[in-house]
Amino acid sequence: MSGNTDCSVKNSYGVFPDRSTCRAANVAYPTSEAELVSIVAAATKAGRKMRVTTRYSHSICEDCDNLMNNIPTLECTDGTDGLFISTKFLNHMVQSDATAMTLTVESGMTLRQFIDESAKVGLALPYAPYWWGLTVGGMMGTGAHGSSLRGKGSAVHDYVTEIRMVTPGSANDGFAKVRVLSETTTPNEFNAARVSLGVLGVISQVTFELQPMFKRSLTYLMKDDLDFDDQDPIFGGIHEFADLVWLPSQGKVVYRMDDRVAKNLERVSSSCSGT
Repeated sequence: MSGNTDCSVKNSYGVFPDRSTCRAANVAYPTSEAELVSIVAAATKAGRKMRVTTRYSHSICEDCDNLMNNIPTLECTDGTDGLFISTKFLNHMVQSDATAMTLTVESGMTLRQFIDESAKVGLALPYAPYWWGLTVGGMMGTGAHGSSLRGKGSAVHDYVTEIRMVTPGSANDGFAKVRVLSETTTPNEFNAARVSLGVLGVISQVTFELQPMFKRSLTYLMKDDLDFDDQDPIFGGIHEFADLVWLPSQGKVVYRMDDRVAKNLERVSSSCSGT
């Protein structure tokens, strides 16, 4: 972000592929859900367009027209009069329940912060993206995922049970409304909001159902890529956190044999081999 007025936003790469600039008149930095409601209400009343930005925007394109069948621009406000709402300071831990194994956090919390907060109460998110600069809201909006064929799935939103989202409202609502979406009470709305692409409202808080902490055992193996396509689904079914890196210029594939082990298992050195 570039100050609080006459703002532009870039992704973590520093530039969008088409070299365009995404601009807005100003940016707001809420520090609580109450402040977020006030900001959305004021912008709605004034008829302003809003877009949510994160601390480290990781979207590749600001206008994916050429990449996603001419869908509307998702990150820009259609001109320079709009409002960016940054979740940079909306990054607090709300509550934890070690017995129920749940954690509620604000949407601007980064994945690294989330992992740390979960560990404090002995819990873990089983599958996650590799880059921990992503925010909770950003992961929700884009369907971010880890690598696994096990459990509910490897997407972060597979382990979400409740979402609090602030949306524009009518005059009777004070021009803003807090919607509480749950997988049990509002399943249809909840499923839509789990991967919202940032167009349904501003995610305020997210509740996760986590798992007890565990360790992982990793072994790397480099092999020829002759049967890569056949081995891919087999390998993914054998190892919970399986990962493969194809090196086509070398005719090689790096197989990561990655599985969970007991938390009390003594640490051992990593293992690598190749053919």
